[in-house]
Amino acid sequence: MFLKLQFVKKKFFLKDSFRISRENKKFIKTIIIKLTENDRSGFAECVPYKRYGETQEKIFSYLKNNEYEITQLIRQNRFREIKYLSLRTALELAFNHLNIQKGKKYNLRKKYQTSITIPIFSQEKLEKIIHKFKNINFIKVKVNKNNILQTVKFINKKCPKSKIIIDANEGLNFILLNKIIKNLEKLNVIIIEQPFKYGLDYKLKNIKTKILFCADESFHIKNQNKILKYYQVVNVKLDKFGGLNKSIEIIKFLKSKNKKILLGCMVSSSLSIVPALTIAKYCTFLDLDGPYFLKKDFKNGVSYKNGNLILNKNFIWLNKKGPQENLEGLFKKIN
Repeated sequence: MFLKLQFVKKKFFLKDSFRISRENKKFIKTIIIKLTENDRSGFAECVPYKRYGETQEKIFSYLKNNEYEITQLIRQNRFREIKYLSLRTALELAFNHLNIQKGKKYNLRKKYQTSITIPIFSQEKLEKIIHKFKNINFIKVKVNKNNILQTVKFINKKCPKSKIIIDANEGLNFILLNKIIKNLEKLNVIIIEQPFKYGLDYKLKNIKTKILFCADESFHIKNQNKILKYYQVVNVKLDKFGGLNKSIEIIKFLKSKNKKILLGCMVSSSLSIVPALTIAKYCTFLDLDGPYFLKKDFKNGVSYKNGNLILNKNFIWLNKKGPQENLEGLFKKIN
């Protein structure tokens, strides 16, 4: 099998700043992967995971310096020997897409219900955009320790039918959360995701609540078993575990421990989201709103309406005819 690996840097600008407890993004830097065999090509997106020390520059350099060895690992289906987890994910997905071109099928629905995220905004900004969320069943709100209760009260007042997922990205502390937890229970909050920094998860055992706690940053391929007893839900992102196959293994393991699964994503394009949908059937909640924040996604990408993710059958991962052979010109300059 002759297999050609190509890769190119890609920068996506966001509609608005995307602020969480530890950083503020105005754009994202990814690497687009192309695998070619004969006259077929498979595409995927690598979204470096900064929280675990990955950057676009590190991964691109690794690809340039190890292109032949990486190609051999792909050909031999040895993805787990590839260094960076997000790159491992992208290469496996590009290989899967190549197999779709050969006839492999994924039975995806046209529409999926997902949460839509509200980043950390000023109160003034929140008041301007909240009307967009009135018909959304699941709202995820990013918070830090400042004005959390005020923010959630406002969202609940304006969107009384919406269930709320609070995502702290390790930004809260025990004293604050324990103080406000009973108030949050009255505001339609169903999940609190990663309230404390990794290593402080044990403090959750001292907070009594009907709200579910969800692990994200704390549940990673390197520390899977240490913190599970403190959580009822786990956020599974393909990029944390190195692809579809490993993520399915992780999901099966979590289900054996009676955990609920929230299928998550990074801020990313449809090239990350559509492949993730292939494991949506195993998950309790979907949080796949990555492209929602982009000024410009790839052609025929997913769309969002009233909390529903809607697929376009002409997107490159779904259309076998491959109408975007060079993915909107990204690869023309290196072909």
